[in-house]
Parts: sequence; structure tokens; C-alpha cells
Amino acid sequence: MSARPRTPWVAVACVAVLAAAGCGQGGVRASGTTPSPSGASVAPADSAPDTPASPSPSSPSSAPASVARVGPEEFRAALAAVDAQIAPGMAAVEAAGTPQALASAFTDAARRAGAARTALAAVTPPEAAEAGARTLTAALSGLEKDLDGLSGSARSGRLCTGASGIPRASNLPGAQAVRDAAAALAAVDGAYRVGSFVPERQDEPGRRGANGSLGGGRRGGPGELTVKNADGAGDAVVELTKGDTIVRELYVRAGATVTVDGIPDGKLTAYYTTGTDWDPDGKRFSRDCRFQRFDETLDFETKGSQYMAYTLTLYAVAGGNASKTDVSADQFPS
Repeated sequence: MSARPRTPWVAVACVAVLAAAGCGQGGVRASGTTPSPSGASVAPADSAPDTPASPSPSSPSSAPASVARVGPEEFRAALAAVDAQIAPGMAAVEAAGTPQALASAFTDAARRAGAARTALAAVTPPEAAEAGARTLTAALSGLEKDLDGLSGSARSGRLCTGASGIPRASNLPGAQAVRDAAAALAAVDGAYRVGSFVPERQDEPGRRGANGSLGGGRRGGPGELTVKNADGAGDAVVELTKGDTIVRELYVRAGATVTVDGIPDGKLTAYYTTGTDWDPDGKRFSRDCRFQRFDETLDFETKGSQYMAYTLTLYAVAGGNASKTDVSADQFPS
């Protein structure tokens, strides 16, 4: 005889944005002299000079000093410094495995693009490269703003890992502007190379796992677990854990039902995540990710020939009796 509880799923998400502004004011004081009735200026009685005042010399107008142009070799070094400044930030974007890490990496990459722009703007390039340098400076400014915008997408969970962060970054207007500026500079001098930090344009992936167990975990009991995602809006991955140990990990596509057996006895906790584009290496959805945990444990117990068989339903069910809690990506077992 098996007990088969049914469980509901209800998703709740909330984002709050606050803005503040300040203002200030200042004042100006004016002073003047009062003319005499005859129109002549009147000096105080005790201030008559013994010697005539000499006119003060006027300050000569100074023309702006000309800024010395750097030579081709120095300009090549300035371009290499741009790459060296931004490349570590983009590498961190690619390596990010959670939305929090991805948001931080995008913010850092944006800061690095801004610092590289400032440093390049302080360089007066060879005359032939002047137009290309201005174009590159403007492109870096655009890239800085674009990367900062992607940081917000990561914080909201629309982008979750570098597996989608890099393809999204590769299609930024700022990224294309850097490519165009690099091509213009290379046309002036083939040794003027810059922009190696910009990923090649690529489509965002849309990978999906196969229904069933993802492998690994523990076996050793007669317990069964069924996961229904029949009305689900997206694919899901369920993690069944005992403490810090993953007992079973299974992929359930939207509209599918998956059953696994061999569940060992014990009080187990069920987590699940939903999203788009399953990264099998990072074992995370790379876009539109959410992470949740069922509040009640699943008590698998074997008594003679009797064992427990639980059903988790990843959508609302009338009469369901299980609650869930949102968790952060860092709390999700992997």
C-alpha cells in the first residue's frame, strides 16, 4: 500500500525599485558706489594719494598649449591597455554560475569599460588614427551603458548564468560599435588591434534536457517519486536531497510526467527550478530562472512490503496541501 499526497505549486515574485533625488540652492551678493551730484567720483577725505596711480598691466591672453601626439608604438600600447582592462570583466561574465554572480560580473565589466574609455580619451593618437580613436572612445561609452543594463537583467533573473550572458553581450549595440571602431583603426594600420574582449556574435541557446533522471544520486530503497509538470509553463528540474546530499535529480519537460524509483528511506527535501535553456555542465537554466523548495519534507519509510510513493505537482491543484518557499540560486543544491 502506498501513500500518494498531491502537492500544489504557486509562484510569487516581487521586485521593488526606489528612487531618490535632492536639490540645493545658493545666493549672490552685489555691491556698488554712489556717484556725486556732479557726476564726478568723490574719494574719502583721508584717502587722497600723494602719487598718481599707475595703471595695472592687463593679463596677456594665453593660447591653449598644444598636446603632443603619441607615436604609433605608444598608440598600439594604449589600444592593448583597453583590451587588458576589459578582458577580465568579460571572463567573469562567462564564468558566472548564478544570477547574483552574473549581475556582479556585468557591473564590473561596465566599470572596466568606463575606465578604459577615460584612459583612451587622455591619449592624443597619431593624426591618421584620430577619427578611429574618437569612434572607439564613443563605442566604449556605449558598451559601458549596455553592460550596466545587463546587470539589471541578471538581478531580475532574466539572465542567470554566463551561458546566456555572453551571447546576450555579443549582440549589444555597444559591442558592435567596438567591432566597427576596431575595423576602422585596423584599416589605418594593421598593427592597431583592439576589441579582443568582445565575444563573437552568437544566438542565445535554447537547450533542453531529456525527461527522466539526470544521473548520480543515491539508490537503495523501494520508494517512488512522481513529478507532474503537465500544466507547467516551462521545463523544470527537481532535486531530492537528504541534508547536503543529492538523492535524486530529474528533468521534467513542460507538459510531461516523470516517475523514478529506488528512493532510499529517510526524510527528504524537494527543491525545484524552472527556466529556459538547460546548461548540462553548470546544471542550471541560463535564462528566466526561479528556485523554490517544498516546505514539508517527504518521509520515505518502508514497513515490510509497504513503501511510500509521493507525487509532486508543479502547478496549482485544487485541494493540494503543500506549500513552498522561494530560495536564492546559492541555496539551490547542485
